[in-house]
Amino acid sequence: DTLQEFKNLSPGLYLAAMDSAQYYFFTGGGTVLKAIEEGTPYGLEPVQALIENAEQKPK
Repeated sequence: DTLQEFKNLSPGLYLAAMDSAQYYFFTGGGTVLKAIEEGTPYGLEPVQALIENAEQKPK
């Protein structure tokens, strides 16, 4: 499991990320299948979060 490996390799960062709304864990799983079923990745929550974050950053 990807998250377990991340936790094992970097426990401090893992715990900090778990407690912070600034982090979103995206490991794939059924997400690729969902994007295929929907015909686009842009409706996926992780992708939406990345788009919104990019729009909020000053240029």
